[in-house]
Amino acid sequence: MAAIAPAPSAPARSSVAVTLVFAARSTELSDASKVALDRLAKDITDRTLRQVELRSVSENSDPDSRKFSLARALIVRNYLIDKGVRSRIEVASIVGGGGERVEILVPST
Repeated sequence: MAAIAPAPSAPARSSVAVTLVFAARSTELSDASKVALDRLAKDITDRTLRQVELRSVSENSDPDSRKFSLARALIVRNYLIDKGVRSRIEVASIVGGGGERVEILVPST
């Protein structure tokens, strides 16, 4: 009797779990952002998610905006790690996306 391989599962879709808004040319996490990240870190850990994606968006495409965008993503990444998140954290920096923000995407289940 031949073994039947299970059908490949559909790729997991991700949705934005949290959006953190930053002031222009700022990398500082607000108190509200920290509260949101604390809740999210607990959820990620409780669900034992394997991967999380950070998309840092900046309004302009000048070199300084790119630096701020990447710095924001790294600050959020480090904050989540400090809160015990052990998931793989992918970081992307997007310029010209309208607004200064970091979107945190997690798999939808």
